[in-house]
Amino acid sequence: MAQQIERGCLPCTNCCVTVPQDKYFAVENFGKFSHMIPPGLAFAGLDCCGCCISFRSITSRVDQLMVRVNTKTKDNVFVTAQVAVQQSVKPDNVVDAMHKLADVHAQIDSYVSDVVRSSVPHMTLDESFEKKDDISNAVQQKLVVEMAAYGFQIHKALVTELVPNNEVVQSMNEINKQKRLRDAAIMAAEAEKVKVVKAAEEIGRAHV
Repeated sequence: MAQQIERGCLPCTNCCVTVPQDKYFAVENFGKFSHMIPPGLAFAGLDCCGCCISFRSITSRVDQLMVRVNTKTKDNVFVTAQVAVQQSVKPDNVVDAMHKLADVHAQIDSYVSDVVRSSVPHMTLDESFEKKDDISNAVQQKLVVEMAAYGFQIHKALVTELVPNNEVVQSMNEINKQKRLRDAAIMAAEAEKVKVVKAAEEIGRAHV
């Protein structure tokens, strides 16, 4: 959601400008904010060679940012959490959104990382998977409060993935494999036992 410097629709002047429906445009006179202009064709004022008037824009659409955070669980397992954050500019605070933050994504990234790294280390690996919704709610509550001061509203923050490091994944797969092999062996032994019992019963009935 980076802001952009825009140009007028006439050559060599910024007197008139065409504003898209999905953007907010701010008019600046010699670098100082003057006013906002609505979508459509607008007259911004008298300008000479683009020196007096300039335009700054930011999208009005909902933007999604994917944040990846590396952290460690209570049982010393390193995991990577992927968090999807959906945010947009508050219509009543466009000026703050344009002028207060240089890098919106970096700011959100720092808040998300702070919450995840203060939450996951208090959980085991299994608990972190079970409580993904709790982590998501904690991230969203933090962002809603903090980003409001910069003119942004947070629609949703979701922990979409929790991925342990490769060694842990391999170990878990091996444990599951051995468990399945053990269960298969037990079932085979039980089946063989049933066969032996049935055979003994048949022999007993034959002698009677």
